[in-house]
Amino acid sequence: MKVALSIAGSDSGAGAGIQADLKTFTSLGVYGCTAITAVTAQNTQEVSSVFEVTPECIAKQIRSVILDMPPDAIKIGMVYNKPNIETIRRVLKGSKVPMVLDPILSAGTGGKLLLPEAFESFKADLIPLSTIITPNRIEAQKITGIQIISRSDIARAARKIKNLGAKNVIIKGNHFEKKQVADILLTSEGRLIEISNSKLSSEEMHGTGCNFSAAITAFLARNFSITDAFKLANKYVRDSLQNALKIGKGLLVSNPASSMYDYASRYVVLKGLRCAIEDIETSDNFGILLPETQSNIAFALPDARDLDHIAAIKGRIIKIGDTARSASSMVEFGASKHVGSALLAYMTVNRLVRSAMNIKYDEKIRKITKAVFKVSNYDRSKEPRHILKKEGMSIFWGIKYALAKNPEAEIIYHKGAIGKEPMCIIFASNPAEVVNKIRIILKRY
Repeated sequence: MKVALSIAGSDSGAGAGIQADLKTFTSLGVYGCTAITAVTAQNTQEVSSVFEVTPECIAKQIRSVILDMPPDAIKIGMVYNKPNIETIRRVLKGSKVPMVLDPILSAGTGGKLLLPEAFESFKADLIPLSTIITPNRIEAQKITGIQIISRSDIARAARKIKNLGAKNVIIKGNHFEKKQVADILLTSEGRLIEISNSKLSSEEMHGTGCNFSAAITAFLARNFSITDAFKLANKYVRDSLQNALKIGKGLLVSNPASSMYDYASRYVVLKGLRCAIEDIETSDNFGILLPETQSNIAFALPDARDLDHIAAIKGRIIKIGDTARSASSMVEFGASKHVGSALLAYMTVNRLVRSAMNIKYDEKIRKITKAVFKVSNYDRSKEPRHILKKEGMSIFWGIKYALAKNPEAEIIYHKGAIGKEPMCIIFASNPAEVVNKIRIILKRY
């Protein structure tokens, strides 16, 4: 496993600094180590105090990591004062490991994280160490003295920073158009590469810069090129911004672990569905319980909010003789409107119920289910007119209506209406439990 070292300050609110770096390294498959330069007392509203770590302690932290678990890339973030800068330069001078320098001059909440008297030392001692430096527009203006208004200003500022010793320069967060934000890379060969994205929010966010520079570090540790690391980090941070958290009373906090959690959840959902489909297809006589309109089995992400967060079989489960077969080998998110809507409705009452499947309704099935399970129902003839007029709302209304009568219902049925086939929907926490419940019905049918 690749190793990355972050030399930076500790953020007690965990939105930036060492804590944000470790979240990013872990999310991107890199083992994260740390050397803490300062301990800050901060939250989403302010930095209330900074407690300095001695240069000797910083040096020992860096050396202890390098001696035992040599990093594949190093990130330098908050350094705070001149003695720390001189120590870091001395310890890392001559290192061949890629280094990412993130100029932490102040916090998003306004607190100073680099003392004014340390600024010139920062430029002279740390910029020449950097494989890549990642200032935002304000930081680039501070470093160069160039007022950045246009793309040509960005190019001039980047070249001036490169002349200070940085091999590659990224200037982030440039707003040349109202609804666009651009990050621009000046490579060691002198090429300018721009990535523009639509602006996600007018609110400032805490931790974005740390996440970006840590992502660059992680991708360099994994042997990606500078340009590829730039592109991948840009996409990664955009995902973390799209899932930003309102944790405190101040700034939004970017969420660097969101993609890891989402990918893991989606994998579990898709794997669970595929196993359930295999069980359905190998169960004798399973097809006799399928309705004329066919069936589907769905499994939702833990925090499902719409149909795109619910996976099902593309093309449904069909009846062939007395057996059941999936019409397609594909399992996709957003593939079921009927069962998916029922599941969304159920999850508004109980979020632990994340899977469902529809089977046919008849009096024999009704009697079996009432004897074994907790059951509820709804009458489609009682559906309000305003619900009837809204496409796709009938099932959602019906499930909520049935759950109001019995919030613990495992099976909900309706007896149909004009042009609507009677139906049962079986609910459980996962697809395996849904299939087991249907097998119980099948044995008694």
